[in-house]
Amino acid sequence: MTIAPLEGRGIAENESKPGRLSVAAARFFQSRSLGWFALLVLVMVWEVVAQVSPSPGLPAPSRIAAAWWREMTVGQLRWQLADTMISMAYGFVLSTIFGVVIGVVMAWVRVFYALMEPLVELLRPIPTIIFVPVIILYVGLGREMNVIAILISATIPILIASYAGARGVSAALRDTAATFNLSWWQTVREIVVPAAAPEIFIGLRLALAGSFVIAIAAGMIAGNSGVGYYIIHAQQTLDISRMYAGAATVAVVGYLLNAGFLLVERKVLHWHLANDRARTGE
Repeated sequence: MTIAPLEGRGIAENESKPGRLSVAAARFFQSRSLGWFALLVLVMVWEVVAQVSPSPGLPAPSRIAAAWWREMTVGQLRWQLADTMISMAYGFVLSTIFGVVIGVVMAWVRVFYALMEPLVELLRPIPTIIFVPVIILYVGLGREMNVIAILISATIPILIASYAGARGVSAALRDTAATFNLSWWQTVREIVVPAAAPEIFIGLRLALAGSFVIAIAAGMIAGNSGVGYYIIHAQQTLDISRMYAGAATVAVVGYLLNAGFLLVERKVLHWHLANDRARTGE
């Protein structure tokens, strides 16, 4: 009497295993794990090809990793990376202040919008690298050049996003400010900026990536320090492993910057993300 239920249970468990495997496979192919797995396979293939057919221009990932560790522990890469990050931090903070303030004021003061709009539209499509020779002419080589280049590059996306967010504040919120007799400054601080925060963070994320790119590019073109200068110097001295180590550092740091920014965004805009999940039913 007890054999049949046990047999039935075994059949049910066996039938559920393919279902569990298919669910796990679906989750894998729909997650970022697939991308990391593909990247791992690519590096492994690269290692095999480099070992079987060595090429001066394409060293094996193991050699690049060894060069990276050496340069980060006893070499110059860590100091050059720190120099780039300091310049980037100065430029990004200044561009955040200028971009948010100018964008919000443009959205709420018509005269200021009329004054600034032509200049913004003229600067917006121009690549920042074009300004580097002019910046060098006035401030020379060094950190000041990098900071000003980053400031020019990063301010525009923050400004545009801040303007769009402040301009899109609903009429209901405007009426609320009028009902409570809030001053212009109180309205901007307590209603406009919080309501525009999701759009402002979009601009900040774009500017963060752009700041890092400009910090690297400026060092490559005319710098005498930083990761960009480090990579160009390694290329010019034919130290290819160091060159790839610098490039890999740029990729990893860029990824970490974006991941860290998204973490901060989730903490600061938790209310906005919760509202989005509620609207979508997630």
